[in-house]
Amino acid sequence: MNPTNLKDSAKQSTTINTNGKFPSQQQHNNESRYECNQRELQNNQVISNNGLDKKSVPAAINNKGFIHMFVRLANYKLCRDYHAKLDATTPTTISYDPSTISTLNVEGIGYFYDYSKDHELLITQANDALATNTTIQIHVISTQSSDVQFETSITPTAYNINFKKDRSWIPGLSIPPRCVVIRVEVILPQKLTNLSPINVNSNIFNVKFLQNTINSIPYPYPINFKTTNGDVDIENLLITSASIQTSSGDIKGSITSVRNEVHIESTSGDIDVSVYANTNVIANMVGGTSPRIGLKSTNGDIDLQLNVSNGIVKPVIDVTATSGDIDANILLASGITDSQITINSTSGDVELNLQHSFEGQYEIKTTSGNIDLNVGNDKDHNGLGRIGSLDSQGFLIVQSTSGDVEVRF
Repeated sequence: MNPTNLKDSAKQSTTINTNGKFPSQQQHNNESRYECNQRELQNNQVISNNGLDKKSVPAAINNKGFIHMFVRLANYKLCRDYHAKLDATTPTTISYDPSTISTLNVEGIGYFYDYSKDHELLITQANDALATNTTIQIHVISTQSSDVQFETSITPTAYNINFKKDRSWIPGLSIPPRCVVIRVEVILPQKLTNLSPINVNSNIFNVKFLQNTINSIPYPYPINFKTTNGDVDIENLLITSASIQTSSGDIKGSITSVRNEVHIESTSGDIDVSVYANTNVIANMVGGTSPRIGLKSTNGDIDLQLNVSNGIVKPVIDVTATSGDIDANILLASGITDSQITINSTSGDVELNLQHSFEGQYEIKTTSGNIDLNVGNDKDHNGLGRIGSLDSQGFLIVQSTSGDVEVRF
């Protein structure tokens, strides 16, 4: 598909036939429980009426809450093996130019998330160095013997993919199929005709942000990713600049190099990441002298492992947790004397290990809590001092409003 040949707001609908079958017991929802029992007994299956008399059975069966509960139990059993089956399906492939369309929105209505929380959004890099388009491959598999649809639309700045609700598998009730599993793979180009940011937004998906292990080429353009409901797993990324956010979910993984900056944020969830500033990679990047690492969690813990192995960089680190603990291990290369580190927890403890690598001034504060330092004298509520040479320009601020602070220089 070439978006340049489409009008703004053009739409198309794509249908995927899943050729699934219903379990036999779902065909009899309008029959009495007694009649269902007789048919299932012939198939050596027993359905207990749980003490309901015949008059109350129709009401129970037509009760939406009962149906939803049954669907959820069935989904757990049916969906767990469906990811392996996704690889055998033929994907629908879409392609567009991210230099002219900077934003990709991948969304689905709520019931996709309610009935299967295993949908995947994979973001990776193309093998072809000459490719300049973003390619999307969509896999969908369902137990429903009807159609699962998605709709695409294009605006001047965004390519939109919206997964639509299909017809119910129980007549007369708006109930989704017993299992729907979706995988969307977004393959980004190695380069663009310009270096404008690429934006990817989604909901209902668990996200895997992957580095192409074949070419190990850094993403040369900024990437902004945001999901409203799902976990994010990042694997060995080499990036120029990136913003990774989720409003409800955990973020974990590793970033091998950062040229400019990375911002990682979770509104409700934990953050557990490792960041490695590799000497060879950063040295070959023009302007890669001041990597900025920002981590923020509104409601969750933060665990940061940071290793800066290039003595010429000037790392700027900002870690903030509104309600949660912070555990940071930071190793700075010899020669780094001007790092800027700020760690702030409103309600939670802070543990910081600098592994004898920090040089500069430090200020440690807590409003309600104790401070434990391995240099100077421990203070009840504040610590101020300098470590290393007098010429060092590094600065460290650690503070907690309600929690203890432990710093190991």
